[in-house]
Amino acid sequence: MARVRLTIAGFLAIVGVSAATPSWAIDCTKASDPIDKRICGNTGLKAADAAMGQAYAALLKSAPDPEIRSMLVNSQRRWIAARNEGLKTGLDGSAMPTGKLRQAITDRTAQLSDQSEKGLIMQAQAQRRFLAKYSGGAFAGFDTSCEFIPNDSDGSSYSYQCSGAMHVQNKARLCSASTEWASWSLYEYHAVSTIEGDNAKPTALCGDQSGDICGGGKDVIWTPNPDADQHFPPPKTGLAKLDVEGIWPLETTDTDWFDRCLTSATYPPAQ
Repeated sequence: MARVRLTIAGFLAIVGVSAATPSWAIDCTKASDPIDKRICGNTGLKAADAAMGQAYAALLKSAPDPEIRSMLVNSQRRWIAARNEGLKTGLDGSAMPTGKLRQAITDRTAQLSDQSEKGLIMQAQAQRRFLAKYSGGAFAGFDTSCEFIPNDSDGSSYSYQCSGAMHVQNKARLCSASTEWASWSLYEYHAVSTIEGDNAKPTALCGDQSGDICGGGKDVIWTPNPDADQHFPPPKTGLAKLDVEGIWPLETTDTDWFDRCLTSATYPPAQ
C-alpha cells in the first residue's frame, strides 16, 4: 500500500477540525503572552507543552462527532486562558515557579490522554445519555468557568477548578444547578424556571452548602419568584449543550434531584 503523507491542513480537514482550533503546541515565533514566552524560553516547559499538544491532537482525532469535538476545543481554549491568567504569578506577586507551571501542563496532558470512563469523551457520552431522558430545549445547556486556584493560603500548589451552571429542560420546565467557589468552599444553588415562549421565568431558588442539594429536608427553604443576582443570573439561550468540566459527573443525589424537579407535576413541593 502506498504511503500517504498529509499536511497539517489536510489532517484537520479529515477529522473535521477548523482552522480556528487552538494550535497543538505554542508557535514560539508568535509568542506574545508572558506564559507563552516563559514556555518558549525553557526547554522543560517547551517539551511539556509539546506533549500536551500531541495528547490534544490525539483526543480531537478520536472525537466521535462534531458536538463532542466542539466541546473538547472549547475545553482546551478555556484551560489555556485560565493557565495564562492564573499562573502568571504566585500569591506573593513573583513569577510562578517553573515546577508549578510544568506540573499544571503535565496534569492537563494526563487528562487529555485519559481514555477511561473518567476521560473527557466517555464523560461527554455519559452526559448525553443522561440528558436524553428529557426533552431538551433552547434554554438547556452549560455555563462553565474555570480557574487555577491555590490549594492553601501559602500557594504551595494549585488546582484547576471549574464551576458554573447546568440547565436541564423538560418541556416547559427548566431545572438548574449552579456551583461557585469562595474561600476554599463550594456553594450550591438550585433553581426552577418556567418556559413561556421565548423567556424562562425563575419561579423558585434554593441555596445550599449542606450537601442535601435542596432535596426536601426539613431545613430547606425555597425562595419563590426570585430576583436575578450574581449567584444565579437569568437563564439564557445559546449555551453549550455538552460540558463535562463544570457540574459533572453528577452524584446520585443530583440525578435524583433533577429527575424529581423535571418530572413532578409541581416543583418544588409546597412548604
